Amino acid sequence: MTLKQLPLVSVYCASQAAVNALTESLAVEMEPFGVRVHIVLPGRSPQTSFGSSAMPHLRGLDDADYEPMIEGIIAGFRDESGPVTHAADVAAAVWLAAADLNAPLGIAAGEDAVHWMAEVR
Repeated sequence: MTLKQLPLVSVYCASQAAVNALTESLAVEMEPFGVRVHIVLPGRSPQTSFGSSAMPHLRGLDDADYEPMIEGIIAGFRDESGPVTHAADVAAAVWLAAADLNAPLGIAAGEDAVHWMAEVR
């Protein structure tokens, strides 16, 4: 399997970790200048086209070792049960970041994101 054929799950996770680390660093660096930095962390949002946009980029279905994981990801994209994130949830989180001087660095947007953040802590 070549690098181009690798599933993009690890690349996506690594890029998200980089965004989180950059945000944390910027928050510390910008605080002396009175600039607040936050990261809005939305959950799964079936209302958006993220899942369908990501589908052509998922690789690994042709590899027996990766196929079960990729099939699970696809099933998650299609699953409409359980809590999800709505556009209004993201708007509320952005408003909180902009308007509340005591807003946390990371702001969950959507009921599912709130649950995920609680699990991580």
